[in-house]
Amino acid sequence: MPNFLLIETAASACSVATANEKNIIAIRENDEGQQHATLITVFVDEVMKESDLTFRQAQSDNETIDAVVVSAGPGSYTGLRIGVSAAKGICFGAQLPLIAIDSLQALATGFAEEKKYTGIICAAFDARRDEIYFGIWNDKSETIVCSRSAILNDEFLSIINSIDSPIVFVGNGAEKIKDFLFSIKHEYHTGFKSSAKYLQSTAIKKFNEKNFVDVAYFEPNYIKPFYFGETKK
Repeated sequence: MPNFLLIETAASACSVATANEKNIIAIRENDEGQQHATLITVFVDEVMKESDLTFRQAQSDNETIDAVVVSAGPGSYTGLRIGVSAAKGICFGAQLPLIAIDSLQALATGFAEEKKYTGIICAAFDARRDEIYFGIWNDKSETIVCSRSAILNDEFLSIINSIDSPIVFVGNGAEKIKDFLFSIKHEYHTGFKSSAKYLQSTAIKKFNEKNFVDVAYFEPNYIKPFYFGETKK
């Protein structure tokens, strides 16, 4: 049975877990924000020790990690960069395959699994001002609208109105959507947050399909280019 190291840093939570096909073995999470760089290596070390797993068989008689799984965006530029850099460093050092999972799809999948929800799910991250990152899936994690950026305007409204069924909006962008739509047809779960554990089920599927990314060339899906602002004087 394969073992995975799961890394989620796309939003405010820094979340790291170990898992196999049946269970989440160990998990560490912090949702205080902007501590990803400080916490991620600590969390990796802690979950590996708690799980009695190692990255290389030669290091001990413990079971090994078979793949590293990372939340690939969209989301916070800094968070994604930290998470993907850590995942790639581990893969290079231990010669492990890397699995990349859409961050919003993982959130939607997690909601469907945890809440036993059957229906349409829109996962959304706040992208500041009147903009969001969003994607829409059904409860089987099948894509209806792939992850993209959107301004809350008539174009976004037309996408939502083209879906006949009620939609559950999840993630930290759901509050902004709720204020824009002002509709009782839909549900809004603004407190449902990203977690490494929501990467597990998709990771298993991709591992069995050998659906890996190139460790050397993989970059997060930022969707929009990142611009450094001018330093205030």
